[in-house]
Amino acid sequence: MPRDVVESALRRVHSGTLHNTTIDIYEPSDASYSPGDGYSVTYPEAPTKSGIPARADSPQPDADRDTGGTTADVDRVYRVRDDAHDQWTGFGEDGEAAVRIEDETATTYVVETPVDERNGLIRLECREV
Repeated sequence: MPRDVVESALRRVHSGTLHNTTIDIYEPSDASYSPGDGYSVTYPEAPTKSGIPARADSPQPDADRDTGGTTADVDRVYRVRDDAHDQWTGFGEDGEAAVRIEDETATTYVVETPVDERNGLIRLECREV
């Protein structure tokens, strides 16, 4: 079975039954870096995109075979469809500031690392702000 068929099927299942929350995305509107002070990031008041179906999972201390590491050093892991948003940025990627996420409980997280799972989903490893 071709990979794109499997990815498409998983995207449909995720949108229909696998998600357990929705998230709002806040893309940084202004970011600057100064040595010694670090990043200064400004986020908009209103979400850039809202209502994205996501699966919220707790971090796992066990190593994932495909990544060779654990997610135990983050506060929350979200899985979203890989076509839900154009670009996910974590800290230090191409000089960009990290995307901020707010879930249904009004808890705010910043994306530490976006990981393409190559199965139609992207894993967002997040830290609470």
